[in-house]
This record gives sequence, C-alpha cells and structure tokens, in this order.
Amino acid sequence: MLRKMIALSFLLVLTGCGSMKPQDFAQKEPVFDVFDYFEGNSRAWGIFEDRFGTLRRQFTVDITGTVKDGTLTLEEDFLYDDGETDRRVWVITKTGDHAYEGRADDIIGTAIGSQYGNALNWSYDMDLKVGDGSWRVSFNDWMFLQPDGVLVNRARVRKWGFEIGEVTLFFNRNSSLAAN
Repeated sequence: MLRKMIALSFLLVLTGCGSMKPQDFAQKEPVFDVFDYFEGNSRAWGIFEDRFGTLRRQFTVDITGTVKDGTLTLEEDFLYDDGETDRRVWVITKTGDHAYEGRADDIIGTAIGSQYGNALNWSYDMDLKVGDGSWRVSFNDWMFLQPDGVLVNRARVRKWGFEIGEVTLFFNRNSSLAAN
C-alpha cells in the first residue's frame, strides 16, 4: 500500500505541477495588448523543429493587422525557405477581460485564447498542409511580449496526443521591416 501511495504521489508531482497557466504571468511586463500589438505591420521569423529537434522548415511571415468594430483581422503572408508561399487570415475577437476567440480557414472550430500580463496562450486544432495532403493537429501556442516590442512565440504541435514538433517565432512590429 505504501508503494502505491509513493508511486501515486510521484506521478502527481510529475504531471500536476509542470503545466503553465496564463494567470502565472499576470504580473509580468510589458503587458501584451493583442489588438494594439498587431494593428499595422509586423514581421515574424520562424522555424519548425520535429520531435527529435531536427530543423525541418524556416520561414518569414509579413503581417497586416486591422482593427475595426472590436475585431482584429490579421493577414499573414508566409514565405518558406524552399520558396513555397502560404496565406492565413485570422479574425480575432476579445470575448472577456482576458479571453479571445480566433477563426481562420484552416482552423477547426474556434481558437481559444487567454491573456494575462505579457503572455497569451492559444489552443486550437488545425488542418496542417503536409505534402499533397493535410494532418489534423492540435496547437498549444504561447506568446510572450518582451521589452522593445519583441514577441516570442512557441507552439507545441500534437497529433493523436503525441508531440510531433515545435514552432518558434520572433515578431517585430517595426513597420520598416514589415514593408520590405
């Protein structure tokens, strides 16, 4: 019986204490105002690493954000290192003091976001283009605003509950960079 209690306690420590919550960042600065940050032009540089840490893709994203009637529309134009291009248009609404919802054509249903302090966490499912087909994957997407307007984005990607990789992006909202 003692062994079972020790094993259960060990399991709870491993699984119950390691999960970040957006509320953990409530006192962190600079405060991330999603609509303010993305209104106008910005650019992101990103990579995708598979679950073994192998770099699979590199890309840049030019983003134009428009705020109108309480809605943020993000037009994202991707350029991959192999010359492939892609476009995603997000429509984001603020649904509460710390809550957001987002939609895009390749997002299944609605992305749910929660923002506190300098952090935003998105959860969503997506049909990810892979070769000539697509995979239904889940994203646990974290954004952290840093001083000087740098935004760090890390997203863990899962399929059938198993992590298949991680996307890392760095955003800069300097309009001179995004215009080039």
